[in-house]
Formats: sequence, structure tokens, C-alpha cells
Amino acid sequence: MSSIAVATLLAVIAAKAPVGFSNANVLFADCGGSRELVSGYVIGWLDKWNRDDLVARRGIAQSIPNARAMTNWAYFADSVGVDICIPPNVDAAKISGMFCDFLTQNPTLQDVPSEEVMSTFAGLNFPCDKR
Repeated sequence: MSSIAVATLLAVIAAKAPVGFSNANVLFADCGGSRELVSGYVIGWLDKWNRDDLVARRGIAQSIPNARAMTNWAYFADSVGVDICIPPNVDAAKISGMFCDFLTQNPTLQDVPSEEVMSTFAGLNFPCDKR
């Protein structure tokens, strides 16, 4: 098995591994405090999304002659989820504050899994230009 296939398999397994945040209540509770937990979660989620997006784009580009491989990589790319573009002047502290504001304004999302709330937040707040 190639190293890319092994890395992809491990990434998919790691993506589905529970990380201790069953819902956004834990993150919302930290919004009133130091926000270190929120900041760490946001940074980790964005780093993982960025890496998965890079791996998916590279995989599609490298598999162009092989239609089956391209399809497999496209499924992986689709599983990465939202297409986001964060402006260079936005840092982790600002995103964490925005995320806490988002949770405060949408209290019904506090019982939703954290990764789904973060995906929704990122997609709504950092869409890419559709030029």
C-alpha cells in the first residue's frame, strides 16, 4: 500500500475519532472564561481542515489520468466539507471571539456536535469569492 493511501486512511480514521467534545456546550462554557479551550479547538479544527483540503487537492491533481482514483479523491474532498477562505488579517483570537459570538447568538446549536457547529460557522463567516 502506498504511503499516500496509508496517510489518507489514517486521516479518515483520525477524523472520525472522538475528541472529547460531544457538543458545543463545552466550548460555549469556555466563552465566558479564558477562551483558551475555544481558541485551541478553533486552531485545531482549522489546521485539520487546511491539511485535509491540501491532501484532497493534491490527490485529485496527481490522479488525473486515472478516472477511478479521481473519483475516490473527489469523494474524500467532498468529505472535507466547507470551502472556506480566511482573510490574512484574521487571527485565531478574532476567530475564537467570532465563534463565541456565533454560539451566543445561536443557543439552539449548543447541543449539536462541535465539528458540525464549527463547519457551519466557518462556512457562513469565511466563504470564498465565487467569481
